[in-house]
Parts: sequence; structure tokens; C-alpha cells
Amino acid sequence: MNARTILYVEDEADDVLFMRFAFQRLALNVDLRAVGDGSQAIAYLAGEGPFSDRRQHPLPAVLLLDLNLPLQSGFEVLQWLRHEAGLTTLPVVIFSSSGRPEDRARAQALGASDYWLKPSSGLAFADIARDVHDRWLQLGTAVNEQSA
Repeated sequence: MNARTILYVEDEADDVLFMRFAFQRLALNVDLRAVGDGSQAIAYLAGEGPFSDRRQHPLPAVLLLDLNLPLQSGFEVLQWLRHEAGLTTLPVVIFSSSGRPEDRARAQALGASDYWLKPSSGLAFADIARDVHDRWLQLGTAVNEQSA
């Protein structure tokens, strides 16, 4: 079975490393792609510029999105995404250090599928990796198989 692609939008290199390690440690069949800012996320999702070759940069099955990003925030990415034909149903899991209720409410109002707080330890990223895989990739596989 081919690996399902997850696009992780995160400007902290250590967080990308921890997430990559978490998926590998759990032996989950995932192709984790990462971009470091909101503008790159939109370019990737739109298939523009350096991301125009979909064989090299496939559309993700899930978007893992930080809120505090350079150039364009996670909120801006989410708002753009929910108005983009063909991407409106893409599951978006917010993965942020912000525990502010207003950030959670805004993300939900903009169409986020889930919201996780970043743990204080990189080792705890495995919980998020497992949840993303089980809730969003497995569900997507079951739905796709039923409609086939």
C-alpha cells in the first residue's frame, strides 16, 4: 500500500524532526512533507511554483498546521483553504502551542477538523502522530474503499 501524504506546516525545525521521528517510531505508513511558512503551504496546496509537479509534491490526505507561522499565519492558510475548490474537505489538524480558547474557537469557525496542543516534550509527539493516522488517514481509507 502506498504511503498517505501529510503536509506539516511548521517553522520550527525541531518540531518537524520530532514529528518525523514519531511517525517512523510508530512504523506508520506516512509520507510526511514539511514546509516552513504559510505562503509555502498555499503554494504547495495550489500546486504552484516549485510545487507544480504533483508526482513530486502530491496533494496531502491531511494537513497538519501550526498557527504561528511567518509570512501568512495558520489562520490565513485555513481561510484560503476552505474557499479553494477541491480542497474544502481536506482534513486540517491544528497543532499549535496556543491554548487560548479564542484561537481554538477561531480555528473551528474557519473549518479546522481537530486541534492539538503541542506537548512540552518531543517524545509526546507520538500521541499526535497516532491520532492523526488513526482518525484522519484510516477514516479516509475506509471512506475511499466504501465509495469504490
